[in-house]
Amino acid sequence: MTDAPFVPVRGGRLYEDVVDQITYAIRRGRFVTGDRIPGIDDLAAMLGTSRPTVREAVGLLANAGVLRVKRGHTGGIEVATDIVPTGVLALSRAGHRATLTELTEARRPVEQELARLAGQRATEDNFQALADAIAMLAPARGKPAEWVRANDLFHYEIARAAHSPRLARYSHEIMEELAILLDGFDEKYTDYDHTVHIHEETLRALRSRDDRRIAAVMDDHLGELEDT
Repeated sequence: MTDAPFVPVRGGRLYEDVVDQITYAIRRGRFVTGDRIPGIDDLAAMLGTSRPTVREAVGLLANAGVLRVKRGHTGGIEVATDIVPTGVLALSRAGHRATLTELTEARRPVEQELARLAGQRATEDNFQALADAIAMLAPARGKPAEWVRANDLFHYEIARAAHSPRLARYSHEIMEELAILLDGFDEKYTDYDHTVHIHEETLRALRSRDDRRIAAVMDDHLGELEDT
């Protein structure tokens, strides 16, 4: 049940896969704004790919404003923002675009199972991370990109609390496709107070470790988007 930030890439779309792994690590909170990520050599070793491939991916993310590359002896690669543009996310989601119905149908069983596992396996640190994600919602109100980031982070923290890397990866792929599909975020579709409330209720249910309570709250939680 490892939570390693990077794993060896596979397939022929190598630099896109490197971009995806770096943005996944950022979106799920492994690295936040101002954090340093491993350097080119270390990333190449972790990802099992070449330095030029990693350099290409890092360059793309730097040009997009996600990473900041500092030169010199004390330099390195820093996260410039933890809000990843949807244009960058779309790089690793080329090809078929699922409909909203397809994505919400796929999301439900994955998120329900992650929440069930989180109820069994979450530590106090996991619960605190979920509370911290909820606390990010209030100052993000009226700031669409920050609001979406805070909302998504809560779901990434549930996935982390489940300690199930494969399921967490499925959830990430669905969330990225939703982010691309819903790019533009219209505030008229968001009930801010209800979103905060349902996140708080979800955390309380997870703390209770009661499977039925967790399933019921997640049913309401997932219904927010399904009813849009």
